[in-house]
Amino acid sequence: MKIFEKKIYGFINEYKMLKEGEKVIVGLSGGADSVCLLYVLKNLGMKPVAVHINHMIRGEEADNDEEFCKALCEKLEVPFKAYHKDIKAYAAAEKMTVEEAGRRFRYECFEKERKESGATKTAVAHNKNDLAETVIFNMTRGSGLNGLAGIKPVRDNIIRPLLDAKRSEIEEYLKELGQDFKTDSTNLSKDYDRNKIRHIVIPTLLELNAGAIEHICEAAKDSEESYNYIKEISDAELDKYTDKQAMKINGDGCVVLETSGLKNETKLIREHIIHEAIALAAGRKKDITRRHIYDVEALLDNETGSSVNLPYGLTARISYDNLIISVLSHKTDGLYKEIEAGVTEEKTVIRINDDETLELWTEKRDPDTVIIKNDYTKMADYGKIKDTLCIRNPMEGDYIVIDDKGNTKKISRVFIDNKIDREKRTSWPLIACGNEIIWAVGLRYSEAFKVDDTTKKILYMKYQRKGE
Repeated sequence: MKIFEKKIYGFINEYKMLKEGEKVIVGLSGGADSVCLLYVLKNLGMKPVAVHINHMIRGEEADNDEEFCKALCEKLEVPFKAYHKDIKAYAAAEKMTVEEAGRRFRYECFEKERKESGATKTAVAHNKNDLAETVIFNMTRGSGLNGLAGIKPVRDNIIRPLLDAKRSEIEEYLKELGQDFKTDSTNLSKDYDRNKIRHIVIPTLLELNAGAIEHICEAAKDSEESYNYIKEISDAELDKYTDKQAMKINGDGCVVLETSGLKNETKLIREHIIHEAIALAAGRKKDITRRHIYDVEALLDNETGSSVNLPYGLTARISYDNLIISVLSHKTDGLYKEIEAGVTEEKTVIRINDDETLELWTEKRDPDTVIIKNDYTKMADYGKIKDTLCIRNPMEGDYIVIDDKGNTKKISRVFIDNKIDREKRTSWPLIACGNEIIWAVGLRYSEAFKVDDTTKKILYMKYQRKGE
């Protein structure tokens, strides 16, 4: 057994990932990491089944990768299965980014093959460099301890046996075996945030300290242990302050917390309780940021009726001695439609009603880009949109930035200034991120999202009424 294989074997045993002779799905892209993973698991006595996903994005290059993987599996006498999907078309249909669509389809295929083949786990080839990149990426997005923990070695049926190995160790192992691998050309581009971290940030950190990757990974492990400890406490407290009877009355998607004891908790525990409560009401945690938690926490000292809007069509409001997190009534009674984060260059049409539509698409900005000055077509800096985007009717607390100094105005005041009839205000279409309004259609556009010299990608929004 080679030294590298012994290291991976120890990591597999530490996290109880696999036993010798166990059948396991291996996500095989043809890159160094996945080729290494296939070899290691094969040489350690496991029974790998290779699954390759052709995303049909890179044309001949992608086909060559598939042929490479197939030939490698024939050489190693490993079962091979390839799946094909036009991921760009799939992403557009599902209103997702190409990256999100690719990830969803990959894991769907892995799980399908795992069940059909009788494998117990699915192994993917994330390594220490990937972990460090994820921690840095999450840190820049404002993640808490859980985000700083980065990638988990084991999550449900997904295992990551190479997570304790650096990319340099992986490539050295393959060199020792005399095994080549494929390089995805998109991984070399610096147009993607992940690639900027990989090709610019990480090398710079390594210049500062050769052990930077190890130190980041150690910090991630500390963050995970701290998060798990705090979560255990906050989960117990969440049960204590949750009004189970009120939840039954209000139904699913509604969490009711008693505020009196919640206000007496330490800030750290209180924030974790609020985070878990929002996630419980939403059924997911993605897009719940530190700012949302702070906004809800600030409600605890407010009067009955105070509220803030949250992702996934939720609202948090104070009702006497309770903090209620629930689905916004506007989602069913009025206009409320989420706009998925991954707006692409292909136009997406959202039907507001029988007479009105909103058309969205993105374009990279170039020096020849002309700024559109039109009441019903607007351009926004896509990079400045950090929250869940939606088109909806006005809600309490809505505001818009009115100048480059960041001064704001309530949307109710915008309606008054424009002499909009009171009966029309409640159904007026707004493009919003939480309570911040990007565009009160036809009335006012936010200064905070305007295209400027730093803009890299532009979101176009075109509102149209039938017959106009």
